[in-house]
Amino acid sequence: MVTFVILVVVLRITLEPVKGVCKCKTELQGKTVLITGGNSGIGLETAKDLARRGARVIIASRNVEKSEEAVKYIRGTTGNNKVEHRYLNLGNKDSVVKFAEDFNKEFDRLDILVNNAGCAGIKRKTTEDGIDLLMQVNYVGPFLLTHLLLDKLIASKPSRIVNVSSLAHRLTKLNVEDLRKCESISNLIRYSKTKLCDVLWTRVLAKKLPHGVTANVLHPGLVKTNIFEVLHPYLKKVLFIVIDLLFKTPVEGAQTIIHLCVSPNLDNATGGYYMDCKRIEPSKIAQNDDLAEELWVKTLELIKK
Repeated sequence: MVTFVILVVVLRITLEPVKGVCKCKTELQGKTVLITGGNSGIGLETAKDLARRGARVIIASRNVEKSEEAVKYIRGTTGNNKVEHRYLNLGNKDSVVKFAEDFNKEFDRLDILVNNAGCAGIKRKTTEDGIDLLMQVNYVGPFLLTHLLLDKLIASKPSRIVNVSSLAHRLTKLNVEDLRKCESISNLIRYSKTKLCDVLWTRVLAKKLPHGVTANVLHPGLVKTNIFEVLHPYLKKVLFIVIDLLFKTPVEGAQTIIHLCVSPNLDNATGGYYMDCKRIEPSKIAQNDDLAEELWVKTLELIKK
């Protein structure tokens, strides 16, 4: 146990020595923000911050009860009643299509899209669409959602797309032909593959967007959130001891997301990978433009089937 804790301390100091804080005072009156997974963790803290700035905030998630509680909480703490929930299941293509159709009809603008929702540590499962659940929730679903909302984002420009990835993208490689099954030796590597896809996808998306619409991706930090709830109780207990000592709180973990949403210094910054509110280099493979383009083409084929 002591050795494990020492190892985590070393990794924390080496990989994430600074807890970046968004200091921007940008107001968002008249802006519309969509945040997936905005009912808990860093998504909730992001939603609360942007609501406090005056934005109309839509939380998209599949847990209706928890989302209604989040809406009530955000309204109460910010005084902003323009906070709403819409049902969305990223693990089901029909749900994503229905959500996008309804959103495009109901809302006249979309200024900021935050693809925050994700999962980790879940056992292998294939969705109704024939895709690995982890891959569909963390990558294919957000890709499809963004694809279907692009016209709204373009019509609302200047607008921003913010994708939440992870430092874990550095742990793996990618075979785009394996996108549907997401084969790997462990759940951690499966998770890492999905997050590598998020970095690569953002890289291509940024190049294809018109001027005035930006797309950036980030690592929020090692954060204690309910993403760890699926772990074995003993492992979770041990992990939480370390997390309480070393990891970021959800408020701290949300800072880079918020920074990418509101910083005036990033009006024209696109295609970047960020950590602690600063742009850094992702893994070498995540900078492979040929691989990124292959992934883009393969994903378009996947979402059309």
